[in-house]
Amino acid sequence: MKKGLVTQEDIARKLKVSRITVSKALRGHTDISAEMKKKVKEISEQMGYSPNLIAARLSMRKTYTIGVVVPDLENSFFSYLTDSIIDSAGERDYNIILTVSREREDTEKKNITNLIVMRVDGLLVCLSQQTTDPAIFHYAGKMNIPLVFFDRAFMDIGFSYVIFDDKKGTREALTQVIENGYRDIAHFAGYSATSIGKERRDSYKKTLKSKGIPVNSNWIIEGGYEIEDGYKAFEKLKASGKMPELILAVNDRVALGAYRAAGKSGMRIPDDIGIIGYGFSETAQFVSPALSIINQDPRHMGRIAANLLIDEIMERNGSSGSKILVGEDFQWNASVKRIEQEIKY
Repeated sequence: MKKGLVTQEDIARKLKVSRITVSKALRGHTDISAEMKKKVKEISEQMGYSPNLIAARLSMRKTYTIGVVVPDLENSFFSYLTDSIIDSAGERDYNIILTVSREREDTEKKNITNLIVMRVDGLLVCLSQQTTDPAIFHYAGKMNIPLVFFDRAFMDIGFSYVIFDDKKGTREALTQVIENGYRDIAHFAGYSATSIGKERRDSYKKTLKSKGIPVNSNWIIEGGYEIEDGYKAFEKLKASGKMPELILAVNDRVALGAYRAAGKSGMRIPDDIGIIGYGFSETAQFVSPALSIINQDPRHMGRIAANLLIDEIMERNGSSGSKILVGEDFQWNASVKRIEQEIKY
C-alpha cells in the first residue's frame, strides 16, 4: 500500500504529545522547551514530514505567490526580464507562477483568470501585442488584486506601471544622428494600439518635426515585434521606391529582420543603410555589424516592477497608480556610420 503524507498528528502520536505541541514546536514557539523542539525536529525529519505551506498560507490569506504574464520567452528581452523578476521576488520570499500569452489576447485573458483562481497575491503583466480590451484587468481590480504593468501597459486605467522612457530615449537618439547629418529616416513601427508602439512612433514624428524634417508617411510602416515583421517592412519599404538613409526599428528583433532583408537585397549595413533598434546592450553584439540601440535594461525593469508590486501587496505604498519611467541611453554601434567622419578638409 502506498504510504500517505506524514502529518502533524502522526508526529504527535509517535511522541505521545498533542498536535498543538507539535505545531508550536515546528514554529519555534516560546511555550515549547528546547528539548521538545529538538525531539519534534528529529522525528519529523525521520518520518519525512513536509509542512503544508499552501494551507498555512491560505489561512493567513496570503500565498506568497505572484502571477507573471509575458508575451514571449523566445525573445531574449523577456527572458532576461523574467529572470530578474524571479530573483527579485525570491529575495523577498515570494514565488513566481509564470505564464506566456504568445502575443494573443485570448491566451493572456485565460492566463490571468487562472492566476486569479490560484489566489496569487498580485499580478505582473506585460500586455500582448493584440490586447485592446482592459476588462480582465478591471475584474482583477474589483477582486482587490494588486497589479503592475511592465514594458507594455494600459496607462490610464488606474494601475501602476513601469515602462521605459521612450519619448526621451527616442528624442535623444534621433537628435544625435540628425546632428551627425542624417535626415531621411524611416520607422518600422509596432502596433499603434500598444503603448510602446504609440510612444515610439509619436516621439519619432515629434523629433523629426522639431528638427525641421518633414515626416514621410510612406516611411512609417506598422507591424508586429518579430523578425519576420522587420523583414516584411524592409521589403515593403524597398518596393515603395526611394530608400531612406536610416531605419529606426521598434525593437531589436524587427531590426534583425531588416538586417536579413537588406542582406538579401544586396544592401550593406551601414554603408548603404543604417539601422537602429530599441534593445539590450548584450544582445546588440549578437549581430554583425553590432546593432546601434536605444538601450533598455530588462533586468533593471524587472527589479523595479517586482519590488513595486510586492510593496503594493504589503501596502507599503498605500495605493496603486505609480507611474515609473525607466531611463534609456543611445549606444552608437557599427550599424550606423558617422557621416561627419567622412568629411575631408
